[in-house]
Order: sequence, then structure tokens, then C-alpha cells
Amino acid sequence: MKNLFKYFMPYAVIILFSFNMGFYQNFEFTNFSLADIVPCELLTSSQVENVLPGHDGGFTAISGGSLMKGVDSYQCSYSDEAFNLLTVIVHIAADKESFDWIRPKDRVISEMHKDVRDLEIGDGGWLFGSPDDMQLKATDGYKVIELELMSENAGEKGDALVELASILLNKIK
Repeated sequence: MKNLFKYFMPYAVIILFSFNMGFYQNFEFTNFSLADIVPCELLTSSQVENVLPGHDGGFTAISGGSLMKGVDSYQCSYSDEAFNLLTVIVHIAADKESFDWIRPKDRVISEMHKDVRDLEIGDGGWLFGSPDDMQLKATDGYKVIELELMSENAGEKGDALVELASILLNKIK
């Protein structure tokens, strides 16, 4: 027990110091809002099957609120027996200032990833990745949709990911 205390004590001191110095002035535990959104019910089972056949129905990782003031986040992660993974994340900002914090930056995405495909969905989006890890980011209004498929054939599922993103952007108004 004494060794655990020694191990965690420096981290506790840093966190307390950070709060005291105001580094986390925007840090706020918000109550879950937009209660109508149930992350693992945003897509139907058959829609998810197009990308991840044999999925488990999904696991809700977060259902509203976030560590960022003015942003609600929703995440559902789907997996299958081979441990392939589809992660669906929806962020909704309350205002322009909050959205500017979460908005994907075209320049950053282009610099970090080769073979980025620009998407004409919502206000715009990007599809990028590798044969076994495809990612999609798209925006519409103050919403950001993030999808990530990790599977051995993820590179072949780009169009299906775009379709899922379009469904999400149209569903959440």
C-alpha cells in the first residue's frame, strides 16, 4: 500500500496544483444533456452490419457531457468476435467558440495523413487511414462526427463509413 501511495502521490500533487493555478478554469463536470441521444441507438444494427458484420450491438462509452465546457459528446463502440472495432463519436458544441475547439482542422489532417479524401457531406469531411484502420471526420453546424474502423479490411469500407456519417449528420439536428 505504501508503494502505491508513493507512485500516485506525484500525480495527485500535479493535478491539485493545476486546479489551484487555474489551468482547468474551463474544466467542468456537466450533467448529461440532449437526453434524446442514445449513442448505441443512433445507427441501426443493419447499418452497422454494413461496416462491421457480426457486431456485438455496441457499448456506450459516453452519453453526453464532456470535460470541455459547452460540448456534449456521445460514443458507442462496436466489436466482433475477431476483436475488430467500430467507434462512433458525436460531439455537439453549444456555440461557435466551443465548436472552434473541437472542429477538425483540414491542414492538420492533411499534414498528419497521406491519401486524405475530402468528403462532400454536411459542411465537409475527410476520410483517411490505412488498410486496417480507417477514420472519418465530418462536420455540420456545430456537430463533429468521428468514425474509426479497425479491422483487416477497413480500407475497403470507406464508402460505407461515409454512408454512416451521412446518416448521423442527417439524424442529429
